[in-house]
Amino acid sequence: KQWYQRRVRGILMACLTSGFAGVFFEMMLKNTGGQSVWIRNTQLALCSCAVGFANLLITEQNFIATKGVFHDFQPVVYAVILSQAYGGLLIGLVVKYADNILKVFATSISIILSSLIGIFYFAELTFTMKFGLGLILVLSSTVLYSMYPAKKKAE
Repeated sequence: KQWYQRRVRGILMACLTSGFAGVFFEMMLKNTGGQSVWIRNTQLALCSCAVGFANLLITEQNFIATKGVFHDFQPVVYAVILSQAYGGLLIGLVVKYADNILKVFATSISIILSSLIGIFYFAELTFTMKFGLGLILVLSSTVLYSMYPAKKKAE
């Protein structure tokens, strides 16, 4: 029972921190003070790169010293890196011109579509009742959100 409570607390904390991060990200992009979305995206990315590089140096110090940072990189690795960078720029544009909730819906739908493609093309993936329930919840929440849009505040 204790492991269950610990997992539920972990999930709740992940949800809270993710929500706060999304709202902060939206605030940072929309309150740019005259800066373009590209400059703001670059600023946020450089902070992330600095933290990631410091973590890499701390955790993989011996591996980097013997084999180097880019040891055994294949072309597919570079393709994934470029795909992630392109996706980050798209997310910045979506949040700048829409809102964080639409970004979450778009991410959820893309995960569902990727999973459905995986189910039909790869034998390892199977359609389960939990996946079906998640599919119904995501699609119905997306439809309900688009049917009743939030009203703009009067300025």
